[in-house]
Amino acid sequence: HPKTSQREKTIMKKMRTAATLFTIFFMAAALYLCARYEKTPDSIFTGKVNTPAGEWSMDTSSDVPKATVTFSLADRGEHEEWMLYLQSHWRDCSIRVGDEIIYHKDGKRDGAVHLFDIPSGDSLTIDFNNATQESLSGVEASRIRLGNKNNLYRMILKDNLYAVFIGLLSLILGGMCIIASLYMKSEKTEKIYRALWNLGLYILIEGLWVVTDSQILLLVTQHTGFVELLSFFSIFILPIPLLGFIRVILPSKTKMLSVIRTLFVLTLVLYTVNYIGGWLPTIAILICEHLLMAVTLLLMILNGISENKRHKDRKLQRVIDGCIVYCVCSILALLLFYYGNITNYSYVYSIGVMIFVAFLISAACTVLYEQVQENANVAIYARMAYMDTMTGLGNRTAFLEENKSNAAFPGMISYIMMDANNLKKINDTLGHNKGDELIVTIAKCMRTAVGDSGQCYRIGGDEFVIILKNKTATETEEIIARVRAEVAFADKQSDIPISVAIGYVWTDTEEKNLEVLIQHADDEMYKDKKAIKKVAHSV
Repeated sequence: HPKTSQREKTIMKKMRTAATLFTIFFMAAALYLCARYEKTPDSIFTGKVNTPAGEWSMDTSSDVPKATVTFSLADRGEHEEWMLYLQSHWRDCSIRVGDEIIYHKDGKRDGAVHLFDIPSGDSLTIDFNNATQESLSGVEASRIRLGNKNNLYRMILKDNLYAVFIGLLSLILGGMCIIASLYMKSEKTEKIYRALWNLGLYILIEGLWVVTDSQILLLVTQHTGFVELLSFFSIFILPIPLLGFIRVILPSKTKMLSVIRTLFVLTLVLYTVNYIGGWLPTIAILICEHLLMAVTLLLMILNGISENKRHKDRKLQRVIDGCIVYCVCSILALLLFYYGNITNYSYVYSIGVMIFVAFLISAACTVLYEQVQENANVAIYARMAYMDTMTGLGNRTAFLEENKSNAAFPGMISYIMMDANNLKKINDTLGHNKGDELIVTIAKCMRTAVGDSGQCYRIGGDEFVIILKNKTATETEEIIARVRAEVAFADKQSDIPISVAIGYVWTDTEEKNLEVLIQHADDEMYKDKKAIKKVAHSV
């Protein structure tokens, strides 16, 4: 039932469009809520940097238990502007200089890392509210740095320079892939278009994740909650274009990859809706994403190896190699992440990503090369359909195609008919190789004599045609004379007799009866053949 099948495809397409719009709507809503309600310090400064030796204490006597750490500010110079760098995922904390609270966060949309201007005072205190003795180790894992503006900025730049490099490289490579894919789409090359488009999106999103997961944007914005949300969106979206690329490389597993892609989309929707509602801890959804990604990579490797055993494929092998490196680096990065090393895990993962991207680009180049080869073969086959393979001249099909438009050609036109002499005799006495040599030699003489002035065809075993356009009768006779001269010269150089009979017709009438014209040229050619034979017999 083709109509039913087409109807089902249309319904599925509409459902995918609606799901996409639904996802984009909730992502936009989440970004708006984060930008609207995130609490941020008033300003941002650049920033002698040290890890301060503070005194930790627990206060459980008050209504709100808290863990407190206090640092002395006595070492600060009189005119030196100091800043605090705080990176902590504890959601309820406040910062005091003396008795003055300079910052307090208590919302889930507040960022995990900020810079704070430290006003004059003797001590700096950070209160982690609602902390317990059991959670103290997690609180103490917060990254705290004190120092002056310039040095603190240099520290941030130095620690996150890798993100700048990867971000710029991803922008260049991803942009090149996208531009190349649009060009391929214009060339109607669907397969390579989809491969390059998905690869370009993957590289761009990967670069966005690396940049937003680092602290490099802290130099230009304090909206780190917003940046963090972009980072989470990037990591949840990332597998979707990757699977689109793999579908091109591994078309036999399209259904399996489509199911996995749907699961990633659902995970993205779950995270987005949960961010707005706040029903589940984010770490739970993130663990699901990591597990799903691990299963996906494992399936890609196993199915890729199985497919590659049946028929070797260079591009598939490169994807497999990339997945293996990606898996190793991802496992190390996840171990560092869940162990609490929130700095080094990003380095390890970024290294794995760049190696993986290099393998994917290599696979894409292989796809591109195969497509170029295929296009070249198609062009060769198309050209061969209109070419005489022995002589390289146009064949009878090409001659008939040309004649379709010649009837309406308004200018002067000439048909020169040619026939090789003694072909049968040469074949019978000297062999077909010598007969082929005769045909090829005459074709060369034609091309040399005519050049760019006309078109040459071999329309039969020993029959040739030259078509001239916008040439006078005198010019036509001059070209015939050049053909005869070339044939005569070739005859002197050869150990077989080479000669041709030639007849032609010329007209400048607007309405042309091609059958009559060609027949007239053919008759003239046979008259010339009889004359040549008569001369040969008399000799």
